[in-house]
Amino acid sequence: MTGNSAAEIGAAVASARRRGTMMAAPAGWPPAGSGAAEEIQAAAAAAMGEPVAGWKIGATSREAQAIMGCDGPFFGPLFAPRVHEGGSSLPFVEGTLGVECEYAFRISTDQPAVKSDYDDQSVADLVGACHPALEIVGRRVRGDGFPSVNEAIADFALNVAFVHGPRIDGWRDADLAGTPVRGFVGEEETNAGHGSNVLGHPLKALAWLANALAVRGTGLKAGDWVSTGTCLGVVPAAAGSTVSGDYGRMGRVAVRFDG
Repeated sequence: MTGNSAAEIGAAVASARRRGTMMAAPAGWPPAGSGAAEEIQAAAAAAMGEPVAGWKIGATSREAQAIMGCDGPFFGPLFAPRVHEGGSSLPFVEGTLGVECEYAFRISTDQPAVKSDYDDQSVADLVGACHPALEIVGRRVRGDGFPSVNEAIADFALNVAFVHGPRIDGWRDADLAGTPVRGFVGEEETNAGHGSNVLGHPLKALAWLANALAVRGTGLKAGDWVSTGTCLGVVPAAAGSTVSGDYGRMGRVAVRFDG
C-alpha cells in the first residue's frame, strides 16, 4: 500500500467507529484492491478490541453490486456489543446510510476445517435458527456518493449495528425466497422486496460466506450470527425515527433511533 499502512488506517477507522464519528479519507484511501481492503478490515477489527459475534454479507443483490461496482458479495464482522434484540433504541451515529431488512441465520455447528464446497442445501446443516433481522449500515470515512466495494470492505463492510427478531418457527419449510418483505419508517412503507434478491435465496448467501471463509483459513462457528444481505435496498433512517421490517408470517422486527 502507499500512504499510511493498513494497521494505521485500520486503527483510525476503528477509532472513528468507537466514537460514532466520521473521519477524512486518509492517505492510502481508497484501498487499491480487495486484498488491501481486507487487510485494512482485519486491522480495524483487531483495533476494535470487541469479540466477534458473526458476519454480515454485503452486495448480495444485483442492485447493490451495480451501485458499488462489483460482481459479487463481500463480508465483514459483527461485533457482540453491537448485536441487539428487536425493539431496541440505538443512537443515530454520524455516517449512517440507512437500514437493511435481511434474513439472519444462527449457526449451531462449527464448520469443518477447510470445507469450501457448500451449496444452499448442505450449508443448512450448520444452521440452528433463522430470524428476521435489520442491519444498520453506515460509513466512517467521508467520501462522495455511495462507498465503492473496496471502501466498504475496509470500513467494516459498512456495518454499524445488527438487530434480530425472534426465531422463525419452521423456517426450513418456509418460503424465504418468495415471501414479500416490506420496510417501514414509522407507519409508512418505503421499500419492498423478497429473499430471492439475496443471491437467489438467503441460504445461497450463507453458502457463499462459508466457502469464502474456508479459503481464508477460517470458518463459521457455533453461535455465530450471519446476516445475509438486504432483501429490498436501504430503508432511510433519521434520528428519532423507528424503522421496521415486515416479513409476513416470518415476523416483524424494529429499531428506534434516539434523537
